[in-house]
Amino acid sequence: MATKDDLERFRCQVTRPGDIDEFWLDVLTQLDDLALDPRVSPVPLRSNEDVDVSLVTYRSLDGLDISAWYCVPTQGDGPFPAVIQFPGYKGEPGLRRDWGRKGVITITVAVRGKLRSSQQFNPGYPGVLTHGIESRDTYSYRGIISDCVRGVDFLLSRAEVDTDRIYASGSSQGGGLTLITAALKPEIKGGVAGYPFLCCFPETLEMLRSYPYDELRCYVRAWPDRKEQMLETLSYFDAVNFVSRIECPMAVGIALDDEVCPPETSYAAYAGLTCEKELWLFPDSGHGNAHEYTAKETAWLEGQLGLISGQGAKP
Repeated sequence: MATKDDLERFRCQVTRPGDIDEFWLDVLTQLDDLALDPRVSPVPLRSNEDVDVSLVTYRSLDGLDISAWYCVPTQGDGPFPAVIQFPGYKGEPGLRRDWGRKGVITITVAVRGKLRSSQQFNPGYPGVLTHGIESRDTYSYRGIISDCVRGVDFLLSRAEVDTDRIYASGSSQGGGLTLITAALKPEIKGGVAGYPFLCCFPETLEMLRSYPYDELRCYVRAWPDRKEQMLETLSYFDAVNFVSRIECPMAVGIALDDEVCPPETSYAAYAGLTCEKELWLFPDSGHGNAHEYTAKETAWLEGQLGLISGQGAKP
């Protein structure tokens, strides 16, 4: 189990490419030039007295249609604040109807490779982490991150959304995507990143043999001559290289006995934040199983949203 001293002594060796800002500006420009083409299909069987649930789709990079669950409160006139949630590596995103009674919209994004886009993009699990890794222009996370950015664009296009109060959250891969998307989309006003994945790729190659980071080790074993190119590609997608751009408040949760995302690497992302920030350390907890985490995430978001106990979000 790592200690706070271990976290503070750790030094991430990832280098920030000199043209990373230009690279992502070009991706964002391509997205801006692409019609969002949002489609909203109500799903009455999944709705209840608190929320109207819809399956939404929107157009993302390379013309892929990305799906998401969209939950809108049934009570109140709106516009409502919104929380966008990003998925873990392998699991499918679920519904978050619980925020509806609080007067908050939620959207949970199924990035490419998840079930509803798998006919268009399906490297499999394992597979996504190394798909197209030979170049930054073909790497899978260029599209996956774009899918998250477009989820924010969907919220910005909706009249029922208070676009001045959009927040983000996610754990594991979703934690890394929360950090990266908050850096790329200043419309996000705050975020919670739990056990963040996608941090300090060079170190994770040496520190762990667990899935999914082990996909990178397998790749290097198969093609040892491609290691340097792989690390160069990954540097354009390492959350540590994004966090200094984040201006909104952020909270980061780290399990000190995390066997999937080394706590030192998550802490490196936290340490790089220059915004208002809050750190939650969970001793004796592994990846995704800190019992206090979910309650702390909810309370932090409620505080940012100005929720009053028993009432909805402040306008």
